[in-house]
Amino acid sequence: MRVAMLTPMAQDSAIADVMLQAVPDLAREWDLEIWYPADPSPRPCPVPSRSFGALDTDAVVELAEFDLVIYVLGDSPFHAAMLPYLRRVPGLVVLHDASITNLIRTAAVRDKSLDEVVSEVEELHGEEAAEILRVGYAPGGPLKWLEFCAQVPLDHVALQRSLGAVVHSDWHARRLDGMSLGEVTVAPLPVPTGRSREKSERARGPIDKALASLSPSDILVVTVGHVNANRLVDEIVAATADVNNGNVHVWAVGHVEAAARSELRRRVVELGLSERFTLTGRVDDALLADILARADIAVALRTPVLEGQSASVLTQMGAGLPVVVLNHGHYAELPDDAVVKVDPDNVRLGLVEALQRLATDPAERASRGSAAREYVGARSGSAYAEAILVAGERALAARPLNVLAADLNRRLERLRLHRQAAVLDTATDLAFELFDLS
Repeated sequence: MRVAMLTPMAQDSAIADVMLQAVPDLAREWDLEIWYPADPSPRPCPVPSRSFGALDTDAVVELAEFDLVIYVLGDSPFHAAMLPYLRRVPGLVVLHDASITNLIRTAAVRDKSLDEVVSEVEELHGEEAAEILRVGYAPGGPLKWLEFCAQVPLDHVALQRSLGAVVHSDWHARRLDGMSLGEVTVAPLPVPTGRSREKSERARGPIDKALASLSPSDILVVTVGHVNANRLVDEIVAATADVNNGNVHVWAVGHVEAAARSELRRRVVELGLSERFTLTGRVDDALLADILARADIAVALRTPVLEGQSASVLTQMGAGLPVVVLNHGHYAELPDDAVVKVDPDNVRLGLVEALQRLATDPAERASRGSAAREYVGARSGSAYAEAILVAGERALAARPLNVLAADLNRRLERLRLHRQAAVLDTATDLAFELFDLS
């Protein structure tokens, strides 16, 4: 079977990393070709690959000749060039994020269809939401924009002509129920291999010095990822101040904007934690591995939850760390013996209790860390490929239903009945009854 997979191949794309882990096994079953958005320095690929740019008629014709096309989507501009092809050649969608609002808006601005998307959002969510999408800003600051993205995820735009979807948690699968005529397959996301080429010589010296300054009795708590509004780093800092242990240190590992950096430093000074809090900035994979090797506890708080699964959490679990998470979204599905789950409605108290217990009980840290490493160890590229192969077979089975739906929609549009709710309900109910589309 000839299969084309459209995926980023950028060196700093974690999605490219995990998809490439599945490619060798997929290539043993499929005649696989990788298509990637034009990139000056793409990752090496073990199968034939080619770049593509703006929508091209010849490329559309060529894609349509494949038995199956797979579109790998995440909420970043890396994926924007794929959407015009998805609209013309239906395929299987591998969806890494639960919200793709930024992706859809970026693509709409590029192809001058923003007014169309805004109009649809106004119909579904109201005038206020439509205006927020139009300007790309939510009054109230960065957290309000993230909350808007959670409320208006725009995932239906990518799935409305799909042959099915692959996601990475049951929670995400439930959110997509009914958006595609094809099935939703849950696949075990592997951990990124850590091959970033970014160098951190500037960070290496100061961070090596900071690591060396920690005494054996110091407890190092890390939170990994871009330091933005939904990661609750301020809550981690405040909880640390309430923990009855002066040896607990907190490191926020990842890029941080200047405004967030200033606010966090101000808060740290207020709480008297200046000597026990570090913002590392963005680090390369080798330096991250060194930090995780010294860390005792990881904290991964996300609200709202915008991703379908967290590669950074899996990375920390793979390093053998017990992780404190909020008990919602896909985090609630993590094994209870590996993570400590905090009530999202009572973050401060739950976080203080979790940190206090883990900081004073090395046996529990070791037990949970061992369970975390074992859980992540089962998530291989081969297991991921196996789930994608199953999803591919399901997508092929959905193709006739997709053709039926497209034909029905065209007929209703010709009759100018496609916006008449009563007619749509009658036609779709009959189609579901005749063709078992439930």
